[in-house]
Amino acid sequence: MQPPVKVNCPTCHRRFLSDETPAMPFCSERCQLIDLGRWMNEEIGLPHEGEPGDAPVEYLDDRDSSQPSPERHMGQSYRFED
Repeated sequence: MQPPVKVNCPTCHRRFLSDETPAMPFCSERCQLIDLGRWMNEEIGLPHEGEPGDAPVEYLDDRDSSQPSPERHMGQSYRFED
């Protein structure tokens, strides 16, 4: 077994020993859940450039409102606000 190592929690940045937590690399389950929430809300994610020739991702705010979009169906507009 390896000796405990001091690491920084990626959520709260607190230094702790690796054997002090069941939620590695986080210092606690609370920090682990905070990180999961950030992923679920798409506040954080992995960078992805796509394959050559892929169409760029369009965001709702970047589109021309006269063009059809997945959010528009039969003249109704659906927007989800934070």
